[in-house]
Amino acid sequence: MLITALLAASLAAQTAARLGPGRKYTSIERMKIEHLRAVHADRLRYSQEQRPVSIAIGYKDYRAVLHAHAEDATHTGGTRPELLAAAKRTGVQIVMLTDHVRPGRDFINDSWRGLHEGVLFIPGAEDQGFLSFPMKSIKGIEAGTRDQYIAMVRSGGGNLFLSHVEERPDWPTDQLDGLEIYNHHTDVKDEGAFNLWLQGALTDPVRLPQLVAALNEYPEEVFGAQQDYLENIIAKWDHDAQLHRSTGVAANDCHHNQVFSVTAIDENTVEVGYIASKPTTTRVTADKVPGVAALVKGRKPGELIARLDFDPYERSLRYVSTHILAHELSEPAIGEALRRGHAYVAHDWLCD
Repeated sequence: MLITALLAASLAAQTAARLGPGRKYTSIERMKIEHLRAVHADRLRYSQEQRPVSIAIGYKDYRAVLHAHAEDATHTGGTRPELLAAAKRTGVQIVMLTDHVRPGRDFINDSWRGLHEGVLFIPGAEDQGFLSFPMKSIKGIEAGTRDQYIAMVRSGGGNLFLSHVEERPDWPTDQLDGLEIYNHHTDVKDEGAFNLWLQGALTDPVRLPQLVAALNEYPEEVFGAQQDYLENIIAKWDHDAQLHRSTGVAANDCHHNQVFSVTAIDENTVEVGYIASKPTTTRVTADKVPGVAALVKGRKPGELIARLDFDPYERSLRYVSTHILAHELSEPAIGEALRRGHAYVAHDWLCD
């Protein structure tokens, strides 16, 4: 009995370690329709339990997204007008763009800046390991060292945050405004088992319709199925914040590029298309994956079997926000609030 109990405890501990803090199910298990339905029911209950509150703090709470991509790379699927429309639908009042730096393009002067239909756009870049928001163009200026780059961006009041902390956990943050304490891309990068499961589902005649139905009925829950508590990143923030002021921000890292399509080619072949690190198509034949024959049965060549859009901007923007407490909706006020730590991160898709 003692050996059995110890073995059970050991297996439980291994499962807990594999799942991580706060995890009851793996991401694949979370995709079961009964689990998605249960999360949806909880979200509905939370919304019904909300009560209005009034707290006099002297600041307004603005919903912001940082680390947003549009029209900045071949693997970015969305446009700035689409991003603006999504912001208006989701109540996001600030979009801090972080373009991929490309030769010949000025990520400050060639982007959007200021109010667009009531939404404040602040141009910036994902550059040299940072979310970089200089006050003026730095195109063509050679910074030299990392410290010189930091000084150049922050000159005149620019903001700078450590990005993709999992790739640079030892980088100092004392000369920065803060760091990403949650990055959606970071969260899904270690989901190897889930990604293999997803690839298999795209050519499975049973699982593909189930996945399409789940995404149609519970889109927010599917999008959030891989959400984790990023323990090591939070630990770095805790450590650094004991030494100096460090503002924690969320990185939506939205591109609108997780779009998958399955198209019939002939009686034995489908083409799977997707935009991820780059637009890609792959042909899968029935001799390699037997389920393909059932998928294309009765289909005409070129007929679309399924299209799964996991990350439209509206869903990405609703998923997680950096709430900024400021006196007004202006770039100087928002930059100052971020420097002073007047911000908090919330996964708004779960509840307000």
